[in-house]
Amino acid sequence: MYYTLSLLFVYFFIYAVIGWMCEVVYCSIPEKKFINRGFLNGPYCPIYGVGALIIITFLIPYVSDPILVFFIGIILTSTLEYITSWGMEKLFHAKWWDYSDHKFNINGRVCLLNSLLFGILCVVLMYLVHPIVNDLVKSFSPFLIQVAATVAAVIFISDLVESTRETVSFNKKLTSVYEATAELKDNLKEKGITTAHEVTAKVRDLRDDTLADAKDSAHQLIVSLTNRITETKKINRYSHRRIMNAFPKMAHQYHQNALELYKAYMDKNKAPKN
Repeated sequence: MYYTLSLLFVYFFIYAVIGWMCEVVYCSIPEKKFINRGFLNGPYCPIYGVGALIIITFLIPYVSDPILVFFIGIILTSTLEYITSWGMEKLFHAKWWDYSDHKFNINGRVCLLNSLLFGILCVVLMYLVHPIVNDLVKSFSPFLIQVAATVAAVIFISDLVESTRETVSFNKKLTSVYEATAELKDNLKEKGITTAHEVTAKVRDLRDDTLADAKDSAHQLIVSLTNRITETKKINRYSHRRIMNAFPKMAHQYHQNALELYKAYMDKNKAPKN
């Protein structure tokens, strides 16, 4: 039993790493910079690991028909992506990716373009990748497979716990940004800053970092707001920035304006600080 579970986890981990590599290439090239995709810190995307196991399990009976593999693969992967998007939104109150600007999308969670690409990947997986991975894994002894699975599981679970903690911290930070903005809302309105977009633009364009350098009362308020953002709950700059970079189209269920403001603040303060 332990060997069987170890074997499954090794497959899961390998495909999670391969999926992460595909995501990084797919997302980094258009942005012309490296983007560490995925919910976790490490180089793996669990959704690909789970997806690969589901695809292999369900599609082996149809492996003689590539067309059927393609279309069943589309259904399986699109369903998994939709459920994952819905589940993460319920857990963390944010839509982590949004395909609303793509044609033929369903609630912004899945879209035809990505589903077709996943269908192609299913064909590649079944006829090219999995036979190679399968031969490679089976070349190792049961003992080595169990050791590899145990080590990978410890790394993966540790990362999952830490990444979840960081995401909870990120949500708390957005709440604190919202509260800081709400407290200064009336004062900002008095200075002619009436919308969340204007506040975000002012923070993004801010040149001076201290109240001593403030040129006018409106400027002072914006500087005061950035100071409040810094002070309210410790900022984990690396993890928070990684989350925002990995999911640039993230939409928060309750604090979208605070998310945009926090992005502007983090863009302005790119130098790493603790």
